Amino acid sequence: MRRGWTAFTGAADRFEPRGRPLAVGRSLLALACGCLLALSPDRALFPRTTGVTDGPVCTGIGRISLWCLAESSGVDLRVCRVLALAVFAIVALGYRPRWTCVPHWYLTYSLSVTVALPDAGEQVIRILTLLLIPICLGDDRRWQWQCPGSPLSAAWRGRAYAAHLFVRLLGVSIYAQASLSKLAVPAWRDGTAGYYWLVHPHYGSAMAIQPPVGTVLQQPIGVSVVTWGALATELTLALLLLCPGRARRAGWALAIGMHGAIALLMGFTTFAMTMAGLWAIACAATTRPAEPVDFAARTASTATRTDV
Repeated sequence: MRRGWTAFTGAADRFEPRGRPLAVGRSLLALACGCLLALSPDRALFPRTTGVTDGPVCTGIGRISLWCLAESSGVDLRVCRVLALAVFAIVALGYRPRWTCVPHWYLTYSLSVTVALPDAGEQVIRILTLLLIPICLGDDRRWQWQCPGSPLSAAWRGRAYAAHLFVRLLGVSIYAQASLSKLAVPAWRDGTAGYYWLVHPHYGSAMAIQPPVGTVLQQPIGVSVVTWGALATELTLALLLLCPGRARRAGWALAIGMHGAIALLMGFTTFAMTMAGLWAIACAATTRPAEPVDFAARTASTATRTDV
């Protein structure tokens, strides 16, 4: 136990998340919500449960969401849409992570508690953006794509490392639950569920790719490979999130392939972007330089050597 605790605290002390993967992950999460909001009308996002009028359903804790506050104040919902899209655009561009992380979370929360589209991505993004707050509040860079000029303080390193671990555990729980819960369904155990999902009138594959999918589904072995392959891939992704950095990067590539195929076949595009963002954050750097790096001086030195 002592050795494990020493390794854990050492990893936390060396943790530096402010790399390209974190920036890519934040941008993907912002783009996922931005695409959903930009391409979906209000009547599709926020239908009344009674079906009488369109608008957000403001019950319980959902009353503090942006759309509910706007409706109670008589503000046009289009103002909320424009404001949210502007914030998502700023986050995607990577400007001032410290100041945009909390608005980013609040807007994803507002969407997730009122949206009615059948896509679990909004729920995942709400948790991810909340976990990003301890990582981003200590980030004093102007742009998230810049190299950090100095290491995080010890306090912010610890908070960021804890949040990063929870991001990985969130991914483990999503994939493990998705894989293991299917085993309780007979159609998944006998290898036929893939067929029923891919020909489903609402969730099934698009007409443009129906013929090649149909060719695979005409063969029993093809149906079995699709069905059991999905289960095996989900379980593998859950295990890879528990592994060191190199294995997680391999899992990132595997996840992009699986979720990209699902988005192509079944249309869960924002969910694919969300899970790609989760993997990007999970693959954030876990080590930092021993001393602060003066990147301006390094650039000037490189330019001088080039001139010579």
